[in-house]
Amino acid sequence: MTHLKAWQEQLAPEETAVIFSTVSRRYLTGFTSSDGVLVTTREEALLYLDSRYYEMAQIAQSRGRIPENVILRPFIFPKEFEERIKDGLVSKVLFEDKRLTVSELRKLERNFADAEFLPIGERLDRLRMVKDRDEIRAIAGAQALAEEALAHLLPLLSPDRTETWVAAELERYMKLHGAEKPSFETICISGTRTSLPHGRPENIKLTDGGFLTMDFGCVLDGYCSDMTRTVCIGRATEEMKTVYNTVLRAQLAGVAAAKAGVSGKDVDKASRDVITEAGYGEYFGHSTGHGCGLQVHEAPYFAPKADNLIPAGAVLSVEPGIYLPGRFGVRIEDLIAVTENGCENLNRSSKELVEIV
Repeated sequence: MTHLKAWQEQLAPEETAVIFSTVSRRYLTGFTSSDGVLVTTREEALLYLDSRYYEMAQIAQSRGRIPENVILRPFIFPKEFEERIKDGLVSKVLFEDKRLTVSELRKLERNFADAEFLPIGERLDRLRMVKDRDEIRAIAGAQALAEEALAHLLPLLSPDRTETWVAAELERYMKLHGAEKPSFETICISGTRTSLPHGRPENIKLTDGGFLTMDFGCVLDGYCSDMTRTVCIGRATEEMKTVYNTVLRAQLAGVAAAKAGVSGKDVDKASRDVITEAGYGEYFGHSTGHGCGLQVHEAPYFAPKADNLIPAGAVLSVEPGIYLPGRFGVRIEDLIAVTENGCENLNRSSKELVEIV
């Protein structure tokens, strides 16, 4: 699952891209390392790695996990690259302006003063927005595993459990059944704390008669899943049911609005209008969704100011919510794969209100 060829075809003959970020190197070569540099032209790709990763990369390449045309180099990047610039082989250097610090860029400019430095801008992001069949399969697999963890968890819930226990049990199940790691720090909050969209789990017992919101996911084959379910520990009040069903209708409206060629703000509006018309508009403060892939948050977005048109093949969350400060909150989230005529929902678990009694 590499995209090096498609990236190289975007480069002009005089351009050389210098890729420092872990996620971009993983996307283009299929190899993950905490450090390293990938240098690409239209014709060539050189992956510079230090002693911690060089042999690992050789093994990975011998097993077909790194493209054959990627040339592996011990970490001699600065010296070799300087020679290429002096020989006139490199003139325009593209750098990851979104992932490179100012100090790192200044160091590059000092070391390679004869080169012209240009930002990559959205070029890599646009490529990563469109997932191929293998990428969608990997995300769907991670999503299925997260849903297995939820199905395992629900019968174990009771007011005697704590938020930290619930979060740990979800992560434990996913890891024991093949996940590389959680996609992000699991959000597990209960009772009045469910009004905190990104609250962290604490070692406190679940509130009897209150909501429990669980936002979690895992990584399989490098790709992330992300889902949120809100359940009630005990019986929900009529107001809680009203809020829950409002969020559910908003979530379904967002899913129904998503298709290729629709703007991100139009999908956001479809969800947001449901909540606003129900009188809860001021209590929905975040965007409706975000792209998901090698990173759990990446382009494109469903947001009020997102003018971007959503391409077929994009995978995004749809996760509206209502948060009543100091009282309770509800969020429901699925991942969808956008198609020409609509979308495929990668989640299978029910979204009807579950009461743990």
